[in-house]
Amino acid sequence: MTALPPLRVAGCDLGKATVRLVVADVRDGRVHVDRAEIRPHGGRPLDALAELYDALAVRHCAAFGATGLYADELCPPALHSLPEDACLDAALGVVDVDRGPLHIVRVGARGYSALVRDAEGRVRHFSSDKCSSGTGETMVKIAGRFGLSIEEADALAVRAAEAIPITARCSVFAKSEMTHFGNQGRPADALFRGYFESIGRYAFALVARARVDGPVYAIGGGARLRSLVAALSEAAGTDVIVPPWAQTAEALGACALAAEHAVARGAVTLPDDVRALWRTKPRRFRALGAPRSYADRVRRLEAPRVPDGAVREPAVLGLDLGSTGSKAVLTSLATGEVVFDAYDRTRGNPVDAARRLIAQVARQQADVRAIGLTGSGREAVATVARAAFADAGDRIVVENEIVAHATAAIRCDPDRGESLSVVEIGGQDAKFIQIAGGQIVESDMNKACSAGTGSFLEEQAAFYGVHDIHEFTRRAMNADRPPDLGQMCTVFVAEAAGEAQAEGYGVDDLFGGFQYSVIYNYLNRVMGQRTFGRRVFFQGKPASGPSLAWTLAAVTGREVWVPPNPGAMGAWGIGLVALRELGVD
Repeated sequence: MTALPPLRVAGCDLGKATVRLVVADVRDGRVHVDRAEIRPHGGRPLDALAELYDALAVRHCAAFGATGLYADELCPPALHSLPEDACLDAALGVVDVDRGPLHIVRVGARGYSALVRDAEGRVRHFSSDKCSSGTGETMVKIAGRFGLSIEEADALAVRAAEAIPITARCSVFAKSEMTHFGNQGRPADALFRGYFESIGRYAFALVARARVDGPVYAIGGGARLRSLVAALSEAAGTDVIVPPWAQTAEALGACALAAEHAVARGAVTLPDDVRALWRTKPRRFRALGAPRSYADRVRRLEAPRVPDGAVREPAVLGLDLGSTGSKAVLTSLATGEVVFDAYDRTRGNPVDAARRLIAQVARQQADVRAIGLTGSGREAVATVARAAFADAGDRIVVENEIVAHATAAIRCDPDRGESLSVVEIGGQDAKFIQIAGGQIVESDMNKACSAGTGSFLEEQAAFYGVHDIHEFTRRAMNADRPPDLGQMCTVFVAEAAGEAQAEGYGVDDLFGGFQYSVIYNYLNRVMGQRTFGRRVFFQGKPASGPSLAWTLAAVTGREVWVPPNPGAMGAWGIGLVALRELGVD
């Protein structure tokens, strides 16, 4: 008798950050994997799936199963929306693994989950709550904030001699905490080791609820990180195993379920183009107004011309050491105007950022008579400034950012702060400053959560493949119908953006929607029930591009004034404070 040809099936995992596709043959009642591919999708999961569907000739398969975050975007004859838990169960029936008790811990882009199988074969599933979603994605973003890839951060953590404990349960708090410690000069290797150890403890705590006498396996993107696997091993009290199928487990399970379906019910006919399987879903998101419609409500002030040679005249050096960016400004003793400014990324180390900025100032042959320091890294940098400018040791002023920003705003305001509100959105912090009669009468800033700040915009730009913030701004300027993504935690806003994209919103509109979320978040969580003064200034690095100022005008209905070089207002302001306090000559 002639043997029947093998049945060919496919399964995919449409995850938050990647698409995983497995193609297998069913022979002798078993599933034999032929090919497995993994592809990052940059927020466009169905486009990535289309490429893999063609490359692996899935149209010739007898069945096609789909699981993961975006699986419900597909429709029959695909076996869509397969539960991830069920797929992991099915994968265990395919892979070469012990049939007795075991634990599986998965750390992925959306969070972490666990499977426990006891001696009787009973299986239990556990998962982290939604607020911790974005765990794997957050690892990448935090590493990027320190100027590192996730692989480089892992290598640092592996070599670290100590660990600084980090709270990893909330992704936004983790970013804030890591940045705070970095600005204090704490070593990056110890920070990342502490961060990965925290994730390992939280993830294994799921397994600890139902511990059995069996091995522990790690799967998902997090299983590629040696430091995280080591942390899981420490929490488990045993060596954690990273199996060959660690990166494709759910896709393999979807493939196995597709095989069961094909054997039981016969083969289906799949379309040549996977787009025929895409489902049209009802729209959830309302479109907001195009920000550029409010361009005439934004007034940008022009900086005075810097006279030739002014940079070498006596000046005060102002340094604003922020959580994500650092700025230097030379303020003329004679005029109080800016004669030179420079910007650099903080990269989690304000001391090194200060050294680089001071080197730029030194190349200008500047005559520095005093120094002002502000920003979250001001105290750590004070010692560097005293060492670099030994003669100015008794002429160094250290002050908080609110005073610095207010001082510069009053200087720019034609009414000198008679009735002025300052909206300042920075990389990690956001501030509201109320000024009356030239004096600060009230101020507030975001609390521990950094949701709705400039770093969020940069992170979302990078997620969608845009690594230049100027390009992000240009595309946000082109937004015609930005979706209303809400004003909750950035984890939820980012999740909403993925859903909006699936509804057909383009990246330009998504970028516009992110900016609306930042402004709504600021007004509700920082400004609160306060009212604006007669004039509104918008300051901070994110104010440098037009579109966020347009969005502020759109939401508030107010005319918005943007000072020259809004990202340098803190550095200029602290220079003005030093001039006033020291009476430098």
